[in-house]
Amino acid sequence: MKKISGLWVILFVCALPLFADSGPSTNGNFDFNAASGPLVFEFNAKLLGNGSAQGHMTLTGSVDLPDQDVDGEGTGGGGGVFGVSMSVDVDCLTVNDNRAALSGVVTESSVGSYVGRRAILAVEDGGEGNNAAPDKFTWGFYGSPSLTWVASDGELEFDEGVGLTWLATDFEREDDVGIPSHSSGTVDCHTFPASAYALEVLPHGSGNIQVKP
Repeated sequence: MKKISGLWVILFVCALPLFADSGPSTNGNFDFNAASGPLVFEFNAKLLGNGSAQGHMTLTGSVDLPDQDVDGEGTGGGGGVFGVSMSVDVDCLTVNDNRAALSGVVTESSVGSYVGRRAILAVEDGGEGNNAAPDKFTWGFYGSPSLTWVASDGELEFDEGVGLTWLATDFEREDDVGIPSHSSGTVDCHTFPASAYALEVLPHGSGNIQVKP
């Protein structure tokens, strides 16, 4: 009996990492024929026990890069369709039912100006099998604009309100985490609600997306 009990202890200890990795996650690989040309995505991401996320995403294909400074970074110029390959270290993940959004920083890119930008991939898992609904996705890149101005009251010589920070909360709800007065300009997986993404439909046979709540 002692040997059997000891075996159960060993099996239980070995199984702990499996339970620890059973949180929300998403992964997939697919190709998509965009207007600019074929795109290939591979990704995986999971939420850790402390609320942070980790994972990786790669993109290869033909991308129509805009000739505009849409993020106010002072970059812009040289737009057009380019063959692009890039890698993203995922640091943010949200999962809502069969939808997930993951984001992170571009760490490597054949287009140097995109290194350091934020990338977001939003996906929807349509299920498995020939009769399942199609998987869906959308993606985008975002910079981090640097603010060179400070809002102030022109009629006050010393406007203390500019430097003050506060949280706007619902007084009747103790669980309201509040909205900060000075929000971060960083775009990540929490910036847009799941319902805000306009998703592209993936044809059957082009790959597979899985979302685990």
